[in-house]
Amino acid sequence: MRNRILLLFSLALHLSVIAQTFTDITLQSGINVLPGLGDVVIWFDYNNDGWLDFFGSTNSQTVFYHNNGDGTFTDISVQSGLSTTTPYCIAAGDYDNDGYTDILLASIHSSYNLIVYRNDSGNGFVEAFNTGISATHSIWLDYDCDGHLDIFCLTWAGAPCLFRNDGNGSFEDVTQSMGFNQSSGTTASASDYNNDGFPDIYCAFSSSTKTNRLYKNIAGSGFEDVTIAAGVNDYRKSEAVAWGDYNDDGWMDLYFANIGSNRNVLFHNNGNGTFTDVTLTAGVGDVGDARTCAWIDYNNDGYLDLFTTNHVNPNRLHENNGDGTFTNVAPTANITGPTDGFSISWGDFDRDGDLDILFAGHSFGIVLLRNDGGNAQNFLNITLEGTFDNRSGIGSRITVFANDRQQIREINGGRGAYSQDALALHIGLGNAQIVDSIHILWPSGMLQKVFNINANQFITIQQEGNVPPRIFRLVEPLPDPSIADNSAAFKWTASYDPDMGNTIDYYLHIESPEHNAVFGPVQDTTIIIVPAPWMSADSTYWYVNASDGIDIRRSWDKWIFNYTSTTVPGDANCDGIVDVLDIICLTNYIAGLNPEPFCFENADVSGDGVIDLIDIILTINIIIE
Repeated sequence: MRNRILLLFSLALHLSVIAQTFTDITLQSGINVLPGLGDVVIWFDYNNDGWLDFFGSTNSQTVFYHNNGDGTFTDISVQSGLSTTTPYCIAAGDYDNDGYTDILLASIHSSYNLIVYRNDSGNGFVEAFNTGISATHSIWLDYDCDGHLDIFCLTWAGAPCLFRNDGNGSFEDVTQSMGFNQSSGTTASASDYNNDGFPDIYCAFSSSTKTNRLYKNIAGSGFEDVTIAAGVNDYRKSEAVAWGDYNDDGWMDLYFANIGSNRNVLFHNNGNGTFTDVTLTAGVGDVGDARTCAWIDYNNDGYLDLFTTNHVNPNRLHENNGDGTFTNVAPTANITGPTDGFSISWGDFDRDGDLDILFAGHSFGIVLLRNDGGNAQNFLNITLEGTFDNRSGIGSRITVFANDRQQIREINGGRGAYSQDALALHIGLGNAQIVDSIHILWPSGMLQKVFNINANQFITIQQEGNVPPRIFRLVEPLPDPSIADNSAAFKWTASYDPDMGNTIDYYLHIESPEHNAVFGPVQDTTIIIVPAPWMSADSTYWYVNASDGIDIRRSWDKWIFNYTSTTVPGDANCDGIVDVLDIICLTNYIAGLNPEPFCFENADVSGDGVIDLIDIILTINIIIE
């Protein structure tokens, strides 16, 4: 009996060791940060040595730690030039495209401004741009897809601000022309939810009297509040928001963590501009007074898992079951604490092939948990390096094909609450030894493909290939006004070739259920045509393709072509009546006598573009009938 008890105890101990996925190594790694209200933490490689360093802050202390590459860190706070800052939110991205990651800091003090700090080639940070705005939250995004990271932020009053990067080291406040609501939120995250190539923004409000808002990006020219239409209006005091394609269907889904007694919410993206609340069926409707959330693949099985931190309640690690449901494995993964994690950042700091996590909390300072079980399966860690697009690759979408399935990931420039994960994309591969291909859709619209990549390595993919013509839009005719039989001018804004400077050729496309027609090429931004009768169908559309000789860019818009035909087949002399006089008119036209008046569209009864004997015969038939 004694041996049996010892055996059972030994087995239980063995199972507990296997289940203990995360280990607190804060002290042994050399990290020592005082606790305090208003914590932020973020992983990024400030000196390009391949090892993730981190910046963190509490109300008591601001620190910057250098990764020594051996599992330990060295405090370089003073040398970093950031030790006197007291940020409330941080985002990392290379705004000047010099190859070094810069940071964006929003202060915990309402009297301090949102400031861009430039990375001085890995030798510390210097203030580069003061927005003049006091902000609670800020993120990087390239809202107009011009290759330069812009700034979106929310003020202490909940008002949004957008600063456009001019590409010369400065930013312009373009908020007033963007269409934002002045009461928008306290935290935000950007993602291309409708797959039109432009980052959209979801703003969350930690107030029960104000709704969260989804802003659809209108081709970089402004934003439209589509909250109600998309079905994502919510009043449950959201503290954090995160985008991720948890079912890998190619559409970014939305999760936000709520404070107080409100349950967290998962919205599934339906792929048609709307979302469905699947919280309860997915099993992620926690009520834990949440603080932040993140999508990650902690166990390298190839499915995005969901992690949330809570105020006094245990953290939740929802493992993706691969069937649309999740299971909380936080207790067995040893990650129920620390609680009250105000900010988190995921990244593979020790380069062992799985994601580790930094916590910043009100009561414990900064804690590092090492992932000791995730690398049992294969992985690929991907860093993007933009050349025409922003160097950090923020806004890029990666599709990884392996083991007869796809994974979709997007590089984010900041998420709620108040932080960001490492910029490199960590892809779990399960038992796949080789990745068949990686498709990178850059913000500019360039699609780059890489093939046959071995698993279990850290790779950098530099942007290569042709950049498509720049985004352009239709001008007229607008979708509403009708066009009669006279000639119609189709106009659009100019595109250009951003990388090679090639001449752009434009092609006008008109499509209906009966016919399709292409007009062009032209190098002007206007084509004048005489509408044909078949264009009067109810579902006739028009759009324009721009070609640089290599790639084609379709106009952002595709508009309905409202053409009202007044053609009277056979009425060659334009008097509104089809009779013998039209036969005479047709005969004279064919004989070269140039009758006046003469309606070509009416006379061409056959619709073949030629007036001939066939049209006379068809006109006679109309008269007889």
